[in-house]
Amino acid sequence: TALALVFAGVGALNPLKARRSVAKYSDKAVPADATTKALEAAIQAPNHFLSEPWRFYTAGPETKAKLCGLNEEKRKAAEGVPEWLVVTCASEHDLSEKLGLEDHAATACAVQNFMLSLASEGIASKWMTGALGAPPEAVLECVGAGRGEKLMGAIWYGYPAKDLAEDAKAPPRKKGLDGVLTACP
Repeated sequence: TALALVFAGVGALNPLKARRSVAKYSDKAVPADATTKALEAAIQAPNHFLSEPWRFYTAGPETKAKLCGLNEEKRKAAEGVPEWLVVTCASEHDLSEKLGLEDHAATACAVQNFMLSLASEGIASKWMTGALGAPPEAVLECVGAGRGEKLMGAIWYGYPAKDLAEDAKAPPRKKGLDGVLTACP
């Protein structure tokens, strides 16, 4: 594909192939510039009327400790995550309305851009939506999210315990392309 050629030309991993949810990380620190670059990629996501509905919260040590304390059963796994980014959607529209849905979709695109940028640097990630086992309001409170913001999830990221690879086995798709594509006349 054209995208693969672009990444092959710069000698980088193809992030579309390399990005997989990773829960085990090494102790190697993620450079601040890699996070900044990924956030810059995130805000390039398409968004209707340039609404820029995404909000990002990086978690310093105090905030990370609060987030890890939200679920004692998952504390150990959460404490092993080097970096956290909490993402919210700040839409002036109800998320069940057309423009609210567009803002929600734009924020999801921003998350994907963030994760693909990290993957291009060999940095692994995992998008946690409900798997933290904590009420969204508790997560929002930990980061001091603004009124009306909706939790999109927490992104765990760091250098993986096992290097990312373009030939990583993707989970099999249940429906496959034939199960989701309709060719209209």
